[in-house]
Amino acid sequence: MGSQRDCTWILGLPGFRVVELIGDQTDASGRIQVRVERQGPPRYPCSGCGRRTRKVRSARDRTWDDLPWAGHAVTLIYRQRRVRCRHCGIRTEQVLFADAKARVTRRLRQQIGVDCQSMPTSHAAVRHGVSWGKARRAEQAFLADWDRTRSRRQPRHLGLDEIHRGKGQHVWTVLSGIVHGEVMGLRRDRDTATAPTLLMTDLTPRQRGAVTAVCTDMHRPYLNAVTAGLPKAEVVFDRFHVLQHASAALDEVRRQEFFRAGPVMREHGRGKRWLLLRRWKTVRGAKRTELQKLFAANRRLFKAYVLREQLDRLWTSKTRPGVLAFVMGWCKALRWQRLPEMERLGDFLLTHINGIAAYCDHDVRFGVVESINTTIKAVLRRARGMRDEAILLLKLKWATAHPIRSARDLLRFLTAQPQYSNR
Repeated sequence: MGSQRDCTWILGLPGFRVVELIGDQTDASGRIQVRVERQGPPRYPCSGCGRRTRKVRSARDRTWDDLPWAGHAVTLIYRQRRVRCRHCGIRTEQVLFADAKARVTRRLRQQIGVDCQSMPTSHAAVRHGVSWGKARRAEQAFLADWDRTRSRRQPRHLGLDEIHRGKGQHVWTVLSGIVHGEVMGLRRDRDTATAPTLLMTDLTPRQRGAVTAVCTDMHRPYLNAVTAGLPKAEVVFDRFHVLQHASAALDEVRRQEFFRAGPVMREHGRGKRWLLLRRWKTVRGAKRTELQKLFAANRRLFKAYVLREQLDRLWTSKTRPGVLAFVMGWCKALRWQRLPEMERLGDFLLTHINGIAAYCDHDVRFGVVESINTTIKAVLRRARGMRDEAILLLKLKWATAHPIRSARDLLRFLTAQPQYSNR
């Protein structure tokens, strides 16, 4: 299988040399066991303080899975010592090529961790010839090390939204940074204690002091948490949630008209719910003709549809008085229209006018919050479900932070340790 000097050079572990190769030479894809030993004087580093000592209490063989050699799975065997440290007492010898209590080397852990972000963990385990549990632990260690060493941004704008996960009404609260589109926190439920916990534990005091705006919906616990935890920040209501209330009012008008009107309305209005909720500029061809027939059959439904479409211009105003004037004009247009559903929507807009008009002072990117929710659902589908909240949060941070954008970024995670040769 080659000389020990050549195998030491191929192994590429500084400070270690190959002393024995164990494997079946007739098997073209069999596993190779590589026994290694330290080079230099017999002084072993303490895993507690890092100081070297000669005093050895006991020793036993330990194994680690390593990167393959030309299709051969590799297992490293090293006789690890328990040393007597003058400062720490009896400690295990520190091994530089692997983490404590790990069963894979650090470079294989990095490879598995990167692969698990683009494929299910079970596929990555099969690809590298390790068990599912070992691949999962390697992924979690890799993501935790990445999250611990990366720089912490100070977001100016935060997003606070909920996402439905799993079957039934299982709601999770997501805290995200809108400027860079990153997930910053995740907690189960959306009660009065969830949002304050996210803001106080997942954000540092310096990060909380840098926040100027929080984009959220009208959920009262979210508003109370922002007021208590971020006194310098202003609440900006999400545009999509405001229009969602407008669509709900339009749907209520459709429901009332469908059950109140006669056979003409039933003929043109049956099965038109989702078509009616679409915006006019996205309706094309025959679908637009169907809507025109529906509006010709019912004028009240046409008025409600036009009022809903006009609300889209609410975010074109550049000043707070302009937003207030638009809402007041929109409410005045409801007089004599006999649309109680839209009148309740007008009262709702006036109640939350401060949060809607705050967009004039804070140019918040509304679409980022919804796109983050889509990314979360994609990660959950690829993982086929995930019960560990800690590793789920780490995977979401990786997926939204995008640390790998080029081949140079990939080498930053997969660069092997400097090769060593005793020649």
